[in-house]
Amino acid sequence: MTKKQIGIRLASISNEDFSREEESDVGNKMHRQKTITNTANKKQTKKSRLLSNPDVKRWYSNVARGSIVTAEVRLRRLGGFCEEHEMTPTELIQIGLKDSKAIADLLQDHISGMEENEKAPQYIKTTITAVKSWLSHFDIEVKRKLRRSNVDSTPTLQDERVPEANELAELFTHARLREGAIMAFIAKSGLRPEVLGNFDASDGLRIKDLPELAFVKGEACFLKKPSRVMVRKSLSKAGHEYFSFVTELEEKWILAYLNDRISSGDALGPEEPVIKPLSKSAKGKFVSSAIIERDVRNAMRPRFKWRPYVLRAFFDTQLLIAESRGKVAHDFRVFWMGHKGSIEAKYTTNKSILSMALIDEMKASFLRCQELLDLEKEQVDMLEEDMKDKVKDDVEKLSGDELIEVQEYVKNKIYCKSSIGKK
Repeated sequence: MTKKQIGIRLASISNEDFSREEESDVGNKMHRQKTITNTANKKQTKKSRLLSNPDVKRWYSNVARGSIVTAEVRLRRLGGFCEEHEMTPTELIQIGLKDSKAIADLLQDHISGMEENEKAPQYIKTTITAVKSWLSHFDIEVKRKLRRSNVDSTPTLQDERVPEANELAELFTHARLREGAIMAFIAKSGLRPEVLGNFDASDGLRIKDLPELAFVKGEACFLKKPSRVMVRKSLSKAGHEYFSFVTELEEKWILAYLNDRISSGDALGPEEPVIKPLSKSAKGKFVSSAIIERDVRNAMRPRFKWRPYVLRAFFDTQLLIAESRGKVAHDFRVFWMGHKGSIEAKYTTNKSILSMALIDEMKASFLRCQELLDLEKEQVDMLEEDMKDKVKDDVEKLSGDELIEVQEYVKNKIYCKSSIGKK
């Protein structure tokens, strides 16, 4: 198909009000009936408007086959670019087909405008990448070298740092069970939020992905320490299967959350999500990565202004320290982070099978790193001791009758717990 034919085939989709005139015969009289259809009254998002163009939909689907997240970002960037220049994606293509210089000038001027408005370099980069991707869908190549200032600068992250031990203790102390479990998976196993729940909430970490997790007398427990957490290929950003391990404090958060769900009547089968939606009206049984990040952000605020991803940065930093102290091999650290490397290559080549000797060595290495990953353990232990002392003091102040009431309450709680285990 020639460029001229492509230009003829392209059709701009109008969202403006339009009228349709219909003629009808009522008795012996002819009259004209005017029907107004107003599409603006329909709730239509920017995304749906863009995807109503079949060419945009085709381009979006092609990008999504590689990464749905990349496809979503590029669609938003393309929509923003076109909105700012008051044109449709189709009109942008028509400019590119007619005049390659005009399209290069447009992109170059857009870069200058964004830099004047102090947009982040990475935002500028993703915008230009999205527009170029859309143009290349029609075999339009921008040959001009489009330069940007401070390409690798990340101004919004320049003051960000990983948490200290006392900050982690404070963060986890004030977290709810679900939030604590989520943050523990990210900070102590190094999982990306997308592993716990993917972009569109169609998949996520499942009970079966914790192979050493068992249910004994109605309670969840781990049979081995450290236990593994498996990341399936479909959840891995790099597109390969790998695994990490669970620390001592992380195990407590996970088990507390799962046992709370069991007490609430949840049946935790192999295919059930490890992290489930809070809302009962949720369409699926998994949580989207956006909700995962929102929950972590809510747990941090207002005390801490970190991004949720700072917890994964903590995992990486602590393993880097462990590596410098000779506690773990570099290849192990790369593998647990979900990056591609020599261990990943062996794991993939051997169809997800590693020798027991190598797995045992990885477990031993992880245990050596555990004190750095459970950095807040000392502070948590101190808080627990303070709490025990406070409870002890309160109990000593109780009268005889009040003490009997407390004992009866504890007995009832133990009875209820044992009854749940028998069900």
